Amino acid sequence: MANVKNYGLIGVGNNVQLGKLGPKLQANSDTGVVSITTEGGALTVVRGANASGATDFVTKAQLDAGAASDGFALELGNISASGDGSWTDGAVQSLTNTTKVAEGIDKLNEALENVRNNTFVKSVDAATDVSSGGAPLTATLTLTTVGNPNRFTINWGDGSTDTAISDSTPSHTYTDNSNSPFDVTVTAFNNSAVSGSEGSTASVTKNNLITLFTADPVSGFLIKSALSGGSTITHTDDGTTVYLDNETTNIGSAAATYRVEWGDGSANSSIAADTDAGGTQGARLSHVFTTSTETDRAYNVKLTLLTHTTADPSVIPNNASAVFKVYDTHTPSVSLSSTNVINEESTGGGVVTFTNTTEDTIGSNATFGIYYVYNWGDGTTSTVATGGGSAGDTDGTINHTYTLSGSDQSSGANANYTGNLQVYSSHTGSPFTSTNFTVHLEPDVRANLTASSTSKALRSSNDNDRTLYAGTDLSGTNRGVVTVENTSQNGNVFTYTWGDGSSDANITSGAGSTSANITHDYSSQTPGTYNIQLTTTGTPDITAQSDNESTSVTLESVPSAPAGVSSKTIQLSTSAQDTSKLCVNATDFTGGSLAAGSSLNSTTARRYDSTTSISTTSISNAYRSDSGTASAEFDGSADGSKAFSTSTGETGTFTSLIITDEGDAYDEISSTTYPKNFYQVFSGRVTKNISSVNHGVHSVSIKHTATGSTNNVYIVKDNLTATPSVDIGSASLAEETAGSYRYVSGIPYYNTGSPQVKLVGATVTNLTGQAFLDSSSIFDIASGTNAEGTSGSAVQQEARTYAQIDGTSTMLSSGTPLANVGVGGAYSLGDVIVDITSSSRAVVEGVKFRATNMNGFGSYTADHGTKLQVWTATPTFDEGTITVSDSLGAGFDDDGKRITGFGSSADTPAFGSGVNNYTANVWSGAVTIAGTSEAVNRFNTLKHFDTNLSSGYLPAGPNLNTGRSGAQYFTFAFRRTTMANFTVRLSGTVSGFFIAAPGTDIDDASGLNGWLDAGLTYAGAGTPGSDTGNGGNGSNGCAFTSGDRIIDGTSYSNDTFTLTLGDQNATNATGNNILVRIKLESGDSVTALSIE
Repeated sequence: MANVKNYGLIGVGNNVQLGKLGPKLQANSDTGVVSITTEGGALTVVRGANASGATDFVTKAQLDAGAASDGFALELGNISASGDGSWTDGAVQSLTNTTKVAEGIDKLNEALENVRNNTFVKSVDAATDVSSGGAPLTATLTLTTVGNPNRFTINWGDGSTDTAISDSTPSHTYTDNSNSPFDVTVTAFNNSAVSGSEGSTASVTKNNLITLFTADPVSGFLIKSALSGGSTITHTDDGTTVYLDNETTNIGSAAATYRVEWGDGSANSSIAADTDAGGTQGARLSHVFTTSTETDRAYNVKLTLLTHTTADPSVIPNNASAVFKVYDTHTPSVSLSSTNVINEESTGGGVVTFTNTTEDTIGSNATFGIYYVYNWGDGTTSTVATGGGSAGDTDGTINHTYTLSGSDQSSGANANYTGNLQVYSSHTGSPFTSTNFTVHLEPDVRANLTASSTSKALRSSNDNDRTLYAGTDLSGTNRGVVTVENTSQNGNVFTYTWGDGSSDANITSGAGSTSANITHDYSSQTPGTYNIQLTTTGTPDITAQSDNESTSVTLESVPSAPAGVSSKTIQLSTSAQDTSKLCVNATDFTGGSLAAGSSLNSTTARRYDSTTSISTTSISNAYRSDSGTASAEFDGSADGSKAFSTSTGETGTFTSLIITDEGDAYDEISSTTYPKNFYQVFSGRVTKNISSVNHGVHSVSIKHTATGSTNNVYIVKDNLTATPSVDIGSASLAEETAGSYRYVSGIPYYNTGSPQVKLVGATVTNLTGQAFLDSSSIFDIASGTNAEGTSGSAVQQEARTYAQIDGTSTMLSSGTPLANVGVGGAYSLGDVIVDITSSSRAVVEGVKFRATNMNGFGSYTADHGTKLQVWTATPTFDEGTITVSDSLGAGFDDDGKRITGFGSSADTPAFGSGVNNYTANVWSGAVTIAGTSEAVNRFNTLKHFDTNLSSGYLPAGPNLNTGRSGAQYFTFAFRRTTMANFTVRLSGTVSGFFIAAPGTDIDDASGLNGWLDAGLTYAGAGTPGSDTGNGGNGSNGCAFTSGDRIIDGTSYSNDTFTLTLGDQNATNATGNNILVRIKLESGDSVTALSIE
């Protein structure tokens, strides 16, 4: 501290003040900031010299001198020194170190706008499919880009430009190589961008991209027949001078050299300049081709373009070749296997073999087009290509057949033929011809015969004209004889061998010669095939000859006769009328052939009543119809017949017999099985008018006197044409099985235990005739008309069998019905059981009946006079269970019950105050209500009911029509404690509604024998009752309000009424009972009742 000098410093804390009231140097130890402020705390100015060191503070003057005025003057700076080394590795490609900041921002802004608009173009490049070639040269560019250009401008470098095209694979054809090679510049841009905006265009220049040469030269030449003019040739004769004419293209003014290779072993020809002989601008180049004697040669001539001073080096050298042919003369020759031949039948004439002996140096047809022509001398020729190895080629053989005309052969005339062999080539001396040859042709001895059966009545597929049969046909013709015709040529002696061990030899005239036919009989031989051979001999010209000819005949056994009538089966074709069967004791005209109980719905037995005519099916092709008699048999007797003859087509109607077809088995059955005229067959049926036929069973068949009878079919002509009729006018309906009744309001109803009733004393007419209906449903039981507004069936809809309705005088025999039941008089049925329905029902209705037979159902009877009362459904209004809400009061949660002891006709009968009616007087369903005023629950409706149920109803009920004309009542009790009010829910119409609480003060206060009237409003306080002397409030009303009154004669539907005991409570009632009594007059009813 000794070195410290104090020059006006004040304070020793965080602040240092420079002089009295001078600036302060303030330090903030928390932030590390030092500030120089005035006495008042404002920052003050600090001045100093310009900085010189790297860590010195700079002055304002220094800052002003080093800063640009704005972004348009400030450069981006050296990217290599301070950045990543490149301005063009992003989207904008035109930024440099010297680009001004403002300009750079503008470029970026424009580029981003193009990016946003999908019009940005960063770069473009181009590649070509060819880089060099001769003119014309077509180059196609493939353009690749970064960005979204849609237009391109291409400067092709030869003065041509394609502007703003959309093709990214543009093509251009170069034709002038004056400025080759060519630079190509491609500019890519998007024409939707703002013109000139940054990032909308990019360019690339490909230096020396295309190199173009002069047009490619193509070597070519022609061989000419003269030094000048003349024709173009491809061949010449041996030793002839020819001339090569150079036709090479695209030489122009260029220097060119050539070489010619003649291909014949001679020295090549060199052409040093295009103007020399052999050049395109020089004369034609001559050459002589030679060949060996009688030899043809082909030489490959080749012209090569060796050099060309302006053409694409890649196409030099190139050449052209051609084959040139040289022909020589030839001497054809041929030798013959024979010069005398016979016109053989087996070979179609006389065959001569020719051998070609021409020199083998002759050229092939494939190379030189040379061919032989054989002139046979008979007006025909054969052409043979040389060198192919085919018949007649050099050193080969060829056959030729010489043939006499048909007339010369048959007349025995001979013939001579002169011919030669020629060679044809491109030699100027062609054709070259051999010496002539001559062939002599003799006529042939030929054996010919034709065999045929005497009758041509043949099977269509198996037989032919040489098929014989070992038998005599219907016309008496022996079908085993064969006839042979001899048509031999140039012979005069004939011998036959027949194949059965016999022969006829050395015939020179008559039967068997060419002037007359011969026959032979095989009918006694064993069936099989027999070979016939004819041998013919003769010498028509120079050579003695002999010839054989054979044929065969087949001897067949006569096929067995077709099936006769006895093998045929007929059926009834007239439709059956019903599903009936034959009755016992039906009238039978057949002798008992059809048993009782037989079905009359089969194809062989049917019932008819109104049908007037019946037909059978036809028998087809039954043997025989060349003789005998066919007949329609009805009950064993002929009912129309036809006597047959050997004539065919014997058809027609013969009373009940219908012949529909008749003829030869060949035509009618099978032309492949039966020969003609051996068997005749017929087809037919029976059609019978039965309108006048007696009622009963009849048989029908077809019979032939020689071939038997068909089966019988049966018709039942029935006398029953009406439907049956059931009569219950005198019948009763009685209870058969009671089951377990359900009692409701003292009325019994059929309920469980399979109850039944029975119909007693019914009759039926027209149940069976000659036949009976084959059914188990003969007698129908059906529900009738519902009564009292009920619905549904009281009985099971069912049917009964014959056995179930059989009467005391039985209509059955061993279970089969007798004929004519109920015909001529009504039949008394046995007791018919009627089953009560087990379905859920609450119904009262009648029941009706009907029967059925083959003619259908009869009409239902009217309802029987006795109605059936059935209650199997669960009651919806149960007088033993009147619903009382479980939440009402306390003590009990059971329901209300109808009670007895209140059968008088009074609205408010006296009751015992100390009686627990809920337990002591519970209603029993079987209680007697006849003569009482008790109302009835009739099928879930509580009503005033006064019908006599003791007669006309089953089960029989009480007579409720006596002593019950006045008001009727329904009384029930329920029990609860701690209850002074309750609500009644009611549907229906009543004539009075009363309640009581036995054992409470209401017994004395009420002016109605202890009852309160729900049709009156409660007085509002106290004990209800009109007897004010006994504590009553002056009114017998119990309706809680005036709106809770149950008004006499008013119709209610699910309405509620609150009733009150006033200051009394069911807790104090005897047995906690509340009594409810409903008054019903005629027309009143209740369908729903509950306590809530």
